[in-house]
Amino acid sequence: MRQQSTRIGLIGYGQIGQVVHQMIDADADNGMEVVFVHDQMAAAVQNLSTDLCLADLSDFESRQPDLVVEMAHPDVTRQWGQTILEKTNYMFISVTALADRAVETTIEETTRRAGTRAFVPHGGVVGMDALLENRDVWESVDVVMKKPPHNVDCAAAGLDPDDIKEETVLYDGPTRGICPLFPRNVNTHAAIAYAGIGFDRTHSLLLVSPEWSEAIVEIHAQGPGLDLKVARSEGITGVTGASTPVSIYNTVQMIGATGPGIHIR
Repeated sequence: MRQQSTRIGLIGYGQIGQVVHQMIDADADNGMEVVFVHDQMAAAVQNLSTDLCLADLSDFESRQPDLVVEMAHPDVTRQWGQTILEKTNYMFISVTALADRAVETTIEETTRRAGTRAFVPHGGVVGMDALLENRDVWESVDVVMKKPPHNVDCAAAGLDPDDIKEETVLYDGPTRGICPLFPRNVNTHAAIAYAGIGFDRTHSLLLVSPEWSEAIVEIHAQGPGLDLKVARSEGITGVTGASTPVSIYNTVQMIGATGPGIHIR
């Protein structure tokens, strides 16, 4: 029995959005169809067909999406999360939006009222399933992120990467506090906090050095009889790790794929 295709809407058409779109279109049997692409910068979508581009996000419902995927900025969820979830399912990669308690509450209440679902992708988080499965057991969760300064968007923190000449601590404290300072860089921290023991109990450390050329994330979670240590090192372009676009596509596929075959959830 052939399954109906899942209709996908994409918000944000930068590095991640383009790769996700290409990967959905590359597999005719995945049971997914991109029905709109929206980016606040018209130039980003100028090479797409006019039928695919959605100039005004308020018109999203006219495309009848089954899932809308945000790949732009946490402001999208603040401004549009409730509206989207009142009509359809929503996945947002800018997980730092959840550090705002009002946003988190609004999303949860809207899904209950509308019967829709909101999804947080694992993105660059290795071991997120273990964090989630043992969230009632962990006594501490620490996240250490190391990046070159020019691969950190420091605008919200009022910092200039050119001024950083040596290894520097940009943040050391609860995860809730790092999210508004570096909203485009620490979605990994936010996802770990949400999957584990929360934004106030999870500890975040952000280090930068001009001598580094890779992005490194280290996770250490401890609980009675449990000790989880995970480290990941990868190349980075802009603020995005090399593995992130493919990881986001895989999450979209886990949610939306209706094609044949054996599916790992």
